[in-house]
Amino acid sequence: MSYEPYAQRYPDRLGSIIKGGFSDEPSPGTGPFPWSAGLPAEFSADHGYDILEHLPHLAVNIDERSPMVRHHYRLTQHRLVKANYVQQVGEWCRARGMQFTGHLTRTEWLSLVAAWWPNELRCYEPMDIPCTDPLGASTGFSDAAAYHTGLKVASSAAHLFGRQQAGSDCLAVMGDETSIRDLRSQLDYQMALGINFFCVHGLSYSLDGRRKDEVPPSIFYQHTQWRQMGTLMEHVSETAGKLTGGRHICEIALLYPSTSLGCQIEPDADWHLVPDEPVIHELSELLLSHHHDFDFIDEVAVQQIDPQGALSTPEAYSIIILPHLRYIDAATAQGLLRFADGGGRVIAVGTTPQAITRDLTRPLTDWASERIEFVEQLDGLLDTLPGVAVVGDGADDVFVLRRERDGEPVTFAFNRREQEFTGQVDGTSVVIPPREGILVENGRAPEHIPAPGADALDISTGWEVEFEDNQLPLNFWHASASEPRPSATFVSLPGFDLMQREPDPLGEGDGPAVYWCRFMLTGEIPDARIVIEDSTITGDWMLYVNDVEIDDWQRVVESDCRNLQASVGHALRGGSTPTLNVVRIKTSGPGRGLHEVAYLYGPFTCEYRYGHLSYPFVQGYAGPMPLEALQPWGAIGYPTFAGAVVYRTKIDIAEAGDYIVDVGRVEDCAAVSLDGVEVAVLPWPPYRCMLCGVSAGTHELAIEVCNPPANRNRAAGLVAGLLGPVRIARG
Repeated sequence: MSYEPYAQRYPDRLGSIIKGGFSDEPSPGTGPFPWSAGLPAEFSADHGYDILEHLPHLAVNIDERSPMVRHHYRLTQHRLVKANYVQQVGEWCRARGMQFTGHLTRTEWLSLVAAWWPNELRCYEPMDIPCTDPLGASTGFSDAAAYHTGLKVASSAAHLFGRQQAGSDCLAVMGDETSIRDLRSQLDYQMALGINFFCVHGLSYSLDGRRKDEVPPSIFYQHTQWRQMGTLMEHVSETAGKLTGGRHICEIALLYPSTSLGCQIEPDADWHLVPDEPVIHELSELLLSHHHDFDFIDEVAVQQIDPQGALSTPEAYSIIILPHLRYIDAATAQGLLRFADGGGRVIAVGTTPQAITRDLTRPLTDWASERIEFVEQLDGLLDTLPGVAVVGDGADDVFVLRRERDGEPVTFAFNRREQEFTGQVDGTSVVIPPREGILVENGRAPEHIPAPGADALDISTGWEVEFEDNQLPLNFWHASASEPRPSATFVSLPGFDLMQREPDPLGEGDGPAVYWCRFMLTGEIPDARIVIEDSTITGDWMLYVNDVEIDDWQRVVESDCRNLQASVGHALRGGSTPTLNVVRIKTSGPGRGLHEVAYLYGPFTCEYRYGHLSYPFVQGYAGPMPLEALQPWGAIGYPTFAGAVVYRTKIDIAEAGDYIVDVGRVEDCAAVSLDGVEVAVLPWPPYRCMLCGVSAGTHELAIEVCNPPANRNRAAGLVAGLLGPVRIARG
């Protein structure tokens, strides 16, 4: 297996420095019916008949035997993949003192998982930390309820098998637009669904080249808010720690739909998405938005219900819901009947599934007694289900997780809407900021800093702002296989935008290639420099600015450890009116080409007067900038800037005491200082903090604001800056 080379190379580090193995999306990678030469014999040993004689049933619905044959095929497939992969890797890790964690296929893709990992829930049994992989930024929304299901699969597996932690391969494919507040929102949402262990998907040593396009963001030093990332890590560590251990308070179990979906898969249909799957995701949304927490359980757990109707699971479920199932195993049906006869409640939603037997002459049976409730939709029964009382405007957008530790209740409530939630959760008065979660411990909610009242002093004017070096992407280039004369005629040549990944008009090759980029400059930028990556230009190359060769390239860490920079201020042409500047690259030889965006750095402002990024107007500038009104950075000459900006102003305190500072709207993270001492980092709403023990007199208030990398890396045009209003009032 692929794990063994690690043992050979690091024999003394496994179990000490290397504490675990992570499995990331293993799969057969085939169609819906993976096959091997030994499978027919395994099938016959399991089920007592020849799969080859009934093979057409896998592909075509012939008669009632078709779902039975498919189900039996999946049972054998499950046994083999669990024993020969998951179980094997788990034993290998534990034999070396390591934990085994990871995820199989994307857990929210129920139909695909039913094909490749039948009874996925039970496949997580050999894992110490079952995980999921919720990619993208849309998680948490009602229209993206599949993510609810996927997260619940991982946390349910942990609960089902008595594991303390459920994990997430988190924060990938969200884009450079992602700020710390977005990251918190994602992680809070996942914790509300039972995740308490996070494996950050992107910690890339370098984003040089196209690596930056793969799964941004990299939550590492390349992120412009990296200096403030510790605030997020502290929040997650503390919250996840309090949601670990003890007991998950949950009475509702949903029967995992692997059998039902697997029996409906046909190769000539869209087997990746069986029609029943979306309504199962909708049921997840219905339950969670009405505060009826649930776990998935698998058919094996139901089959193990004892004659008195008791489950052997760690969680004490009183209700089992069958979510739009068409088929279950006959042994599962008998377990459900025992559960109902023992006083448990079984609710079939949408359909009452047929039971699959082991008898080819009578493959399907009806099994439900009068003790089994049936409803077309669950809406009408919601009031009869156990849950948490959430009261207030927007209550349907609050998800609640309850645990008990050392006999004391711990509740985590997540507000997914864009507005603050004010109301009650389980009798406790709470204020939950937009897209965030809060812990309620022993009936006590965290302290909330109120917004200043009408008598607050507005200090939104009279600021001085100081930027780090601006960044101008040199992304639009013209190309030619030869150098025309005069060089200004290059504008008639084919052009391409590197930021949009448009193809090089010259294509691949070894012959000469010449590239031109232009911008207009007013004034001077003596400290200007060009920053590139190692992979920006390939071949035997030279770079010129206004026909001046630039050759003093130095290794630096600007936005990445593989940056090069060279001073170009001496080669720029400026004046009292906009003056054309041309950057020219000549390259030839094996693999020659221009592949990545180069950047002009320095103290300047810029604007795109004609919209398109191919023709920026730049103006030299140095020193702090006075601001009489708070404006977005793009409006004051920094449309493609990403980094930190410091705002400073003087405030007069007439009376010593405690004060509330409300900085209003921030895009995206603020750090507040008073007289040079940092008071608070505010990466997410509410953007308020306390200034405690302020003496009477004049003080300097400073607010450092930073935005994510998207405006620099993608020219995303996101609003950035301190937008206010900034207000101060007695606390």
